[in-house]
Parts: sequence; C-alpha cells; structure tokens
Amino acid sequence: MAIHLYLDEALTQQISEGDFSRPEAESYNGTDGDIKDRKLYVANEQTSLASAIDAAQTSIALAEPRFADGELIIIDGEQMLVESGGGTANLTVQRGVANTAPAAHDAGTTVYSGYDYTGLVLDPIDENGTDEAVWYRLALTQAELDTATQGASLNLGDKAFPQTLSFWRRCTVLPGTPVQNKLDIKLRLTGTENPIL
Repeated sequence: MAIHLYLDEALTQQISEGDFSRPEAESYNGTDGDIKDRKLYVANEQTSLASAIDAAQTSIALAEPRFADGELIIIDGEQMLVESGGGTANLTVQRGVANTAPAAHDAGTTVYSGYDYTGLVLDPIDENGTDEAVWYRLALTQAELDTATQGASLNLGDKAFPQTLSFWRRCTVLPGTPVQNKLDIKLRLTGTENPIL
C-alpha cells in the first residue's frame, strides 16, 4: 500500500514499516509504571514537484525520492502512471491517465500516491514472545482512550488520497515491567486500495 503512518501532522516523520529504521519510540518507567499518549497520522505517500512541468512533459523531478514503477500518482487533478525512476526523485510518467487532462503544474505542487482507501483498520500486534499488544489502546480522540479496550482494533473508515487521518494511541506499562528495548509491538494498517478512476 502507498499509505503510511506518521509521527507529525506535517507528515515529515514517517514511521518505519517493519525494519525499525524509524520507529515510533519513547522511554518508559517500567519500575513505577508509566502511561503515555501520542497522536499519530495516516496519509498517502507524497512529496512535491521540484520544478514546474508543462502539459506535455513526461520527465518530472520530485523534491524527494518517492513512488514505485507502475504506481499511479496525482498532481492537482491529473493522474499519471510512473513508468520508470520509481524510488528516485526523477520519474518518467505517462500523462493524462484515466481520462484526466494533461496540464501544467507549478513547482512545489503536492504529488500524491493516487489511491483512495476503504475499510481502514489499525491493529496493535505483537508477534514475538509474550503478547504486549494489550499495552496499547487506540481511539480517534484522546478523550476516547479512557474507554478504549486494551489491544483492540480501531476502525478508521475510508480515506481519499489527499486526506490525512489522525488517531491516538495510549501505551500503558505496568509497575515492575522490564521494558528495555521492547521492539515488537507494531501497528498494522489494513484496508482496500482503490485507484482513483
């Protein structure tokens, strides 16, 4: 999926997806017990155009390396198909996909992964050793964390490509818990990816 979890509302701090390169990390007091809440964000992969393009140009420069070959992207209302250059900041694209009109686009315009999502669900999971997924409570608002069920899924619903969703997670570490370098609690995001047609 071309959708990610982020630590910040500006979507500059993407959380790693299984390789722990950029984990959502905090320090906890396992001796006395500790509770911490954090707001997290869900958004499509995105960057911006590094330079303006005209309506016929098929080579585009991005501010940051993004997207994969064969992925749909959308700039303003125009859809494009990444033909080559995926994973780099210089893409070759097919213009005007899905009957959208090729158009000029200004430098700095946001480039989104061109997919909508339905049925998004977040699950706290722990695949190794004892199951500490129950340390997590998930809710749409911070106030709802108080009544959220430990370890339960959170239904985020549907998301259009330019939309950013947010949710809250609470991590509760009980007194007398050895928590040094606890690395196996994960948030799994599932849903259906739909091309914008």
